[in-house]
Amino acid sequence: MTGGPVSLAGASDELPEYKRARRTQIVNAALAALKEHDYEQIQMRDVAERADVALGTLYRYFGSKEHVYAAVLAEWAQPVFVADDSDSRPAVQRLRAKVRAIVTSFEKRPGFFKVCLLLQNSTDPAAAQMMDEFAEVATRTLAHDFSALGEQEAHDAAVMLWGIINTVLSAAILRGHPMAHAYRISEAFVDLVAPRFPDDQRGR
Repeated sequence: MTGGPVSLAGASDELPEYKRARRTQIVNAALAALKEHDYEQIQMRDVAERADVALGTLYRYFGSKEHVYAAVLAEWAQPVFVADDSDSRPAVQRLRAKVRAIVTSFEKRPGFFKVCLLLQNSTDPAAAQMMDEFAEVATRTLAHDFSALGEQEAHDAAVMLWGIINTVLSAAILRGHPMAHAYRISEAFVDLVAPRFPDDQRGR
């Protein structure tokens, strides 16, 4: 379905409140560590120390470093990848704003994009599941703004746009291409699709 808001709700929703609080404490600590250090430099014991929990406690919540950082990405991306039904702008304007927000988020935190790419190939089942959910939510959020095209076309357009965003960000962050190209190419796809929207959903 493309018509309703979507969210990055994880396994924490099933935990008792005190365990959700502890899990959030761990995720926030891991997030802070990634803002200061490269992923490769961070050890599970570093996360445990920042979260003020025993290492064994950390492993009860997350079976691996990859699992922790899949949860970190989901938490960090929440403001960008949640559809907002209260936004009354025409759909094409919302899409342009969404694309800019996604690219800007990773431009500001290129290390997070590198972790995102790394975890897409994770062999940890829990991390892999969370990354699959991450990609699904990103696609469904974009499809929400394409919904005027009909369900199947909205889904197809969202999958293509998410793939384009990943490709242009990889070129910019991993291979040094100008970040301006990432913005231009991503928004160009929206411009190509815009004529298929009803007039009142195109905006200016």
